[in-house]
Amino acid sequence: MSKYLVSVLIMLISVDVFAVNDFKCTIKDAVNLEDNGTLNHKSNIVTGYLGKEFVVNRQTGIITGANITNTMSGKMPVVYDYLPNENGYKAVTHYKPNNTIDYLQINQYAETVEKPFFYKGAFGTMVSGTCVVY
Repeated sequence: MSKYLVSVLIMLISVDVFAVNDFKCTIKDAVNLEDNGTLNHKSNIVTGYLGKEFVVNRQTGIITGANITNTMSGKMPVVYDYLPNENGYKAVTHYKPNNTIDYLQINQYAETVEKPFFYKGAFGTMVSGTCVVY
């Protein structure tokens, strides 16, 4: 009986060790790429993002909240989380046939609790801010 109990405890501890925490992010800046090549900080499109929060599912890369959608047309992000302490966290969604891309980068290697992030949406809106492990 004691071997069974020890085995169960080891399994429970192992699950906790391998649990992956998501990111909770706060938008601190937003810009929109204009037709003349400038970045617009003042449009109604981007000012609505300021101060908003969203959650990133660390395993899937799916963003929930702040009216950001990186799963349009059922496309799913591809997560690049190789050597996160050196390269950071990245999630890319590629939409075909128009070849537009959503790109999320979280610099989780930053030596602060709040990790800087950058997100570029498929239609030219870009937001940045900080994320915490959630």
